[in-house]
Amino acid sequence: MLGKLVATAAATVAVTELLRRILCRSTDGGTKSSRVIVAVSGTIQDGFELRKNIDYTAEGEVTVRAVLLGYGVARGAKMYFDIKDRCCREFDPAVPHRVNPAMVLTGDRNDANLYALYLVDERACLNALLGEPRLLTMTPDALRIDLEDPATSPEVAKFARAVVARDGKAETNQVAVLAVVSSYRSSCFVAAPPMQTRADGTRLTSFRQSLGAFASIGQGVEPGTKGWNDGVAKALTDERNRQEALPPSASPLPSSSAPAAAPNDSLYGTNPQTTRLSRRMSAAEFDAICDDAGLTLRAGR
Repeated sequence: MLGKLVATAAATVAVTELLRRILCRSTDGGTKSSRVIVAVSGTIQDGFELRKNIDYTAEGEVTVRAVLLGYGVARGAKMYFDIKDRCCREFDPAVPHRVNPAMVLTGDRNDANLYALYLVDERACLNALLGEPRLLTMTPDALRIDLEDPATSPEVAKFARAVVARDGKAETNQVAVLAVVSSYRSSCFVAAPPMQTRADGTRLTSFRQSLGAFASIGQGVEPGTKGWNDGVAKALTDERNRQEALPPSASPLPSSSAPAAAPNDSLYGTNPQTTRLSRRMSAAEFDAICDDAGLTLRAGR
Protein backbone atom coordinates (compact mmCIF):
# COMPACT_ATOMS: atom_id res chain seq x y z
CA MET A 1 0.00 0.00 0.00
CA LEU A 2 2.83 2.41 0.86
CA GLY A 3 4.48 1.88 -2.53
CA LYS A 4 1.21 2.44 -4.40
CA LEU A 5 0.42 5.70 -2.59
CA VAL A 6 3.93 7.13 -2.89
CA ALA A 7 4.34 6.26 -6.57
CA THR A 8 0.85 7.39 -7.61
CA ALA A 9 1.17 10.77 -5.90
CA ALA A 10 4.67 11.25 -7.26
CA ALA A 11 3.50 10.41 -10.78
CA THR A 12 1.08 13.34 -10.77
CA VAL A 13 3.77 15.72 -9.56
CA ALA A 14 6.32 14.45 -12.09
CA VAL A 15 4.04 14.73 -15.12
CA THR A 16 2.74 18.17 -14.12
CA GLU A 17 6.22 19.54 -13.50
CA LEU A 18 7.72 18.13 -16.70
CA LEU A 19 4.85 19.52 -18.80
CA ARG A 20 5.27 22.91 -17.12
CA ARG A 21 8.96 22.91 -17.94
CA ILE A 22 8.36 22.09 -21.58
CA LEU A 23 5.65 24.76 -21.96
CA CYS A 24 7.71 27.40 -20.19
CA ARG A 25 10.80 26.85 -22.30
CA SER A 26 12.23 30.00 -23.90
CA THR A 27 11.01 31.09 -27.33
CA ASP A 28 14.24 30.21 -29.12
CA GLY A 29 12.68 27.05 -30.59
CA GLY A 30 13.87 24.80 -27.80
CA THR A 31 17.52 24.73 -28.91
CA LYS A 32 18.62 25.57 -25.36
CA SER A 33 16.52 22.96 -23.62
CA SER A 34 17.64 21.86 -20.20
CA ARG A 35 18.93 18.47 -19.11
CA VAL A 36 17.73 16.23 -16.30
CA ILE A 37 19.25 13.20 -14.60
CA VAL A 38 16.96 10.18 -14.58
CA ALA A 39 17.47 6.75 -13.00
CA VAL A 40 16.23 3.89 -15.19
CA SER A 41 16.15 0.11 -15.18
CA GLY A 42 15.29 -1.89 -18.29
CA THR A 43 15.69 -2.02 -22.04
CA ILE A 44 16.52 1.70 -22.32
CA GLN A 45 19.86 0.96 -20.64
CA ASP A 46 23.05 0.63 -22.67
CA GLY A 47 23.23 -2.69 -24.50
CA PHE A 48 19.48 -3.06 -25.02
CA GLU A 49 17.20 -2.40 -27.97
CA LEU A 50 15.31 0.62 -26.67
CA ARG A 51 18.34 2.62 -25.50
CA LYS A 52 17.66 5.13 -28.29
CA ASN A 53 14.39 6.14 -26.60
CA ILE A 54 16.21 8.43 -24.15
CA ASP A 55 18.02 10.32 -26.92
CA TYR A 56 16.14 13.39 -28.10
CA THR A 57 15.41 13.22 -31.81
CA ALA A 58 12.98 15.34 -33.82
CA GLU A 59 12.78 16.18 -37.48
CA GLY A 60 14.69 19.35 -38.26
CA GLU A 61 16.26 19.55 -34.79
CA VAL A 62 19.66 18.66 -33.41
CA THR A 63 19.80 15.19 -31.83
CA VAL A 64 20.76 15.25 -28.15
CA ARG A 65 22.30 11.98 -26.98
CA ALA A 66 21.75 10.69 -23.47
CA VAL A 67 24.94 10.40 -21.40
CA LEU A 68 25.48 7.53 -18.96
CA LEU A 69 26.67 8.98 -15.66
CA GLY A 70 27.00 5.59 -13.96
CA TYR A 71 25.04 3.31 -11.63
CA GLY A 72 23.51 3.90 -8.23
CA VAL A 73 21.85 1.77 -5.57
CA ALA A 74 18.39 2.81 -4.36
CA ARG A 75 16.89 1.05 -1.34
CA GLY A 76 13.25 0.20 -0.74
CA ALA A 77 12.69 -0.75 -4.40
CA LYS A 78 12.02 -4.37 -5.39
CA MET A 79 12.30 -5.46 -9.02
CA TYR A 80 9.62 -7.53 -10.72
CA PHE A 81 9.21 -8.53 -14.35
CA ASP A 82 5.87 -7.60 -15.90
CA ILE A 83 4.62 -10.70 -17.73
CA LYS A 84 2.27 -9.24 -20.34
CA ASP A 85 -0.87 -11.26 -20.98
CA ARG A 86 -1.80 -11.89 -24.60
CA CYS A 87 -4.58 -9.28 -24.56
CA CYS A 88 -2.26 -6.53 -23.35
CA ARG A 89 -1.57 -3.63 -25.74
CA GLU A 90 2.17 -4.19 -25.32
CA PHE A 91 2.17 -7.93 -25.98
CA ASP A 92 3.85 -8.48 -29.36
CA PRO A 93 4.49 -12.04 -30.56
CA ALA A 94 7.06 -10.63 -33.01
CA VAL A 95 9.34 -9.73 -30.06
CA PRO A 96 8.64 -12.48 -27.51
CA HIS A 97 11.80 -11.59 -25.54
CA ARG A 98 10.74 -8.02 -24.74
CA VAL A 99 10.05 -7.44 -21.06
CA ASN A 100 10.22 -4.51 -18.69
CA PRO A 101 11.11 -4.49 -15.03
CA ALA A 102 8.71 -2.88 -12.57
CA MET A 103 10.27 -1.33 -9.49
CA VAL A 104 7.81 -1.61 -6.60
CA LEU A 105 8.35 0.51 -3.49
CA THR A 106 8.13 -1.92 -0.58
CA GLY A 107 9.26 -0.01 2.49
CA ASP A 108 11.92 -2.69 3.02
CA ARG A 109 15.52 -1.48 3.17
CA ASN A 110 16.79 -4.89 2.09
CA ASP A 111 15.05 -4.51 -1.28
CA ALA A 112 17.59 -2.62 -3.39
CA ASN A 113 18.09 -1.99 -7.08
CA LEU A 114 21.06 -0.87 -9.14
CA TYR A 115 19.74 1.91 -11.38
CA ALA A 116 21.49 3.35 -14.42
CA LEU A 117 21.69 7.15 -14.22
CA TYR A 118 21.55 9.12 -17.46
CA LEU A 119 21.70 12.80 -18.28
CA VAL A 120 18.95 13.36 -20.86
CA ASP A 121 17.35 16.26 -22.66
CA GLU A 122 14.21 17.23 -20.75
CA ARG A 123 12.15 16.72 -23.92
CA ALA A 124 13.45 13.17 -24.22
CA CYS A 125 12.55 12.61 -20.59
CA LEU A 126 8.94 13.56 -21.28
CA ASN A 127 8.87 11.43 -24.43
CA ALA A 128 10.20 8.48 -22.44
CA LEU A 129 7.57 8.99 -19.76
CA LEU A 130 4.77 9.05 -22.33
CA GLY A 131 6.16 5.87 -23.91
CA GLU A 132 6.67 3.93 -20.67
CA PRO A 133 5.15 0.45 -20.39
CA ARG A 134 1.92 0.03 -18.49
CA LEU A 135 1.97 0.89 -14.78
CA LEU A 136 5.34 2.68 -14.89
CA THR A 137 5.88 6.31 -14.00
CA MET A 138 8.64 8.65 -12.82
CA THR A 139 8.94 10.02 -9.31
CA PRO A 140 11.20 13.01 -8.60
CA ASP A 141 11.59 12.69 -4.85
CA ALA A 142 10.79 9.17 -3.63
CA LEU A 143 14.04 7.26 -4.15
CA ARG A 144 17.48 8.18 -2.93
CA ILE A 145 20.82 6.95 -4.25
CA ASP A 146 23.10 5.46 -1.60
CA LEU A 147 26.46 7.06 -2.31
CA GLU A 148 28.21 4.84 0.22
CA ASP A 149 27.06 1.55 -1.29
CA PRO A 150 29.95 -0.33 -2.92
CA ALA A 151 27.86 -0.98 -6.05
CA THR A 152 27.25 2.73 -6.66
CA SER A 153 29.64 3.98 -9.35
CA PRO A 154 32.43 6.29 -8.17
CA GLU A 155 31.43 8.70 -10.95
CA VAL A 156 27.89 8.95 -9.57
CA ALA A 157 29.15 9.50 -6.02
CA LYS A 158 31.65 12.18 -7.14
CA PHE A 159 29.10 14.02 -9.26
CA ALA A 160 26.44 13.89 -6.55
CA ARG A 161 28.80 15.14 -3.86
CA ALA A 162 29.88 18.01 -6.12
CA VAL A 163 26.22 19.03 -6.34
CA VAL A 164 25.88 18.63 -2.56
CA ALA A 165 28.85 20.95 -2.09
CA ARG A 166 27.34 23.53 -4.43
CA ASP A 167 24.04 23.34 -2.56
CA GLY A 168 25.73 23.58 0.82
CA LYS A 169 23.76 20.62 2.19
CA ALA A 170 24.78 18.61 5.25
CA GLU A 171 23.75 15.15 3.96
CA THR A 172 26.65 13.76 1.92
CA ASN A 173 25.83 10.05 1.77
CA GLN A 174 22.64 10.08 -0.28
CA VAL A 175 20.78 12.18 -2.85
CA ALA A 176 17.30 12.03 -4.33
CA VAL A 177 16.93 11.39 -8.06
CA LEU A 178 14.16 11.30 -10.67
CA ALA A 179 13.52 7.56 -11.00
CA VAL A 180 11.28 5.17 -12.90
CA VAL A 181 9.05 3.13 -10.58
CA SER A 182 5.84 1.12 -10.79
CA SER A 183 2.57 2.72 -9.67
CA TYR A 184 1.02 -0.67 -8.90
CA ARG A 185 2.00 -4.25 -8.12
CA SER A 186 0.13 -6.32 -10.71
CA SER A 187 -0.76 -9.99 -10.32
CA CYS A 188 1.16 -10.49 -13.58
CA PHE A 189 4.42 -9.51 -11.90
CA VAL A 190 7.06 -12.11 -11.09
CA ALA A 191 9.89 -11.28 -8.70
CA ALA A 192 13.29 -10.79 -10.30
CA PRO A 193 16.13 -12.89 -8.87
CA PRO A 194 18.68 -10.74 -7.02
CA MET A 195 22.09 -10.44 -8.61
CA GLN A 196 23.54 -10.40 -5.10
CA THR A 197 22.34 -11.33 -1.62
CA ARG A 198 24.53 -9.80 1.07
CA ALA A 199 25.27 -10.86 4.61
CA ASP A 200 23.30 -7.88 5.95
CA GLY A 201 20.17 -9.12 4.15
CA THR A 202 20.34 -6.77 1.16
CA ARG A 203 18.85 -8.29 -2.00
CA LEU A 204 20.35 -6.31 -4.87
CA THR A 205 18.80 -6.51 -8.33
CA SER A 206 20.10 -5.19 -11.64
CA PHE A 207 18.19 -5.49 -14.91
CA ARG A 208 20.71 -7.32 -17.06
CA GLN A 209 21.99 -9.70 -14.38
CA SER A 210 18.56 -10.36 -12.88
CA LEU A 211 16.95 -10.98 -16.25
CA GLY A 212 19.77 -13.35 -17.18
CA ALA A 213 19.23 -15.27 -13.94
CA PHE A 214 15.45 -15.38 -14.49
CA ALA A 215 15.99 -16.84 -17.96
CA SER A 216 18.82 -19.19 -16.82
CA ILE A 217 21.19 -17.62 -19.33
CA GLY A 218 24.84 -18.57 -18.93
CA GLN A 219 27.80 -16.24 -18.57
CA GLY A 220 29.12 -14.68 -21.76
CA VAL A 221 25.78 -14.48 -23.58
CA GLU A 222 25.17 -10.86 -24.58
CA PRO A 223 21.78 -9.09 -24.69
CA GLY A 224 20.43 -8.86 -28.21
CA THR A 225 22.05 -12.09 -29.38
CA LYS A 226 19.95 -15.05 -30.50
CA GLY A 227 20.95 -17.04 -27.42
CA TRP A 228 19.88 -14.22 -25.09
CA ASN A 229 16.62 -13.46 -26.90
CA ASP A 230 15.63 -17.12 -27.17
CA GLY A 231 16.37 -17.74 -23.48
CA VAL A 232 14.35 -14.73 -22.32
CA ALA A 233 11.48 -15.54 -24.69
CA LYS A 234 11.24 -19.09 -23.35
CA ALA A 235 11.28 -17.95 -19.71
CA LEU A 236 8.57 -15.37 -20.37
CA THR A 237 6.42 -17.87 -22.28
CA ASP A 238 6.77 -20.48 -19.55
CA GLU A 239 5.75 -17.97 -16.86
CA ARG A 240 2.84 -16.66 -18.96
CA ASN A 241 1.60 -20.21 -19.53
CA ARG A 242 1.87 -20.90 -15.80
CA GLN A 243 -0.18 -17.83 -14.97
CA GLU A 244 -2.82 -18.60 -17.60
CA ALA A 245 -3.20 -22.15 -16.28
CA LEU A 246 -4.13 -20.95 -12.78
CA PRO A 247 -7.78 -21.10 -11.68
CA PRO A 248 -9.50 -17.68 -11.83
CA SER A 249 -9.54 -17.43 -8.05
CA ALA A 250 -5.84 -18.16 -7.65
CA SER A 251 -3.21 -15.44 -7.42
CA PRO A 252 -0.18 -15.79 -9.73
CA LEU A 253 1.95 -14.14 -7.04
CA PRO A 254 3.73 -16.69 -4.84
CA SER A 255 3.01 -16.45 -1.13
CA SER A 256 5.87 -15.83 1.26
CA SER A 257 6.34 -17.64 4.54
CA ALA A 258 8.52 -14.82 5.86
CA PRO A 259 6.70 -12.31 8.08
CA ALA A 260 6.32 -8.92 6.43
CA ALA A 261 8.44 -6.24 8.04
CA ALA A 262 6.80 -2.99 9.06
CA PRO A 263 7.19 -0.52 6.15
CA ASN A 264 10.01 1.96 6.66
CA ASP A 265 8.70 5.35 5.53
CA SER A 266 12.09 6.96 6.12
CA LEU A 267 13.44 5.28 2.98
CA TYR A 268 11.59 7.77 0.79
CA GLY A 269 11.54 11.49 0.22
CA THR A 270 13.98 14.14 1.38
CA ASN A 271 14.57 16.52 4.25
CA PRO A 272 15.91 20.08 3.93
CA GLN A 273 19.52 18.85 4.12
CA THR A 274 19.19 16.26 1.32
CA THR A 275 20.25 17.27 -2.18
CA ARG A 276 17.83 16.56 -5.03
CA LEU A 277 19.37 15.69 -8.38
CA SER A 278 15.82 15.91 -9.75
CA ARG A 279 16.33 19.34 -11.22
CA ARG A 280 16.83 21.06 -14.53
CA MET A 281 20.37 22.00 -15.49
CA SER A 282 21.99 23.39 -18.59
CA ALA A 283 24.61 21.44 -20.50
CA ALA A 284 27.18 24.01 -19.36
CA GLU A 285 26.14 23.56 -15.71
CA PHE A 286 26.48 19.78 -15.99
CA ASP A 287 29.95 20.19 -17.50
CA ALA A 288 30.98 22.59 -14.72
CA ILE A 289 29.79 20.18 -12.02
CA CYS A 290 31.80 17.41 -13.71
CA ASP A 291 34.85 19.69 -13.58
CA ASP A 292 34.25 20.25 -9.86
CA ALA A 293 34.04 16.47 -9.39
CA GLY A 294 37.17 15.76 -11.43
CA LEU A 295 35.19 13.96 -14.14
CA THR A 296 35.74 14.19 -17.90
CA LEU A 297 32.09 13.51 -18.76
CA ARG A 298 30.36 16.09 -20.95
CA ALA A 299 26.70 16.68 -21.72
CA GLY A 300 25.43 15.42 -25.07
CA ARG A 301 25.00 18.21 -27.60
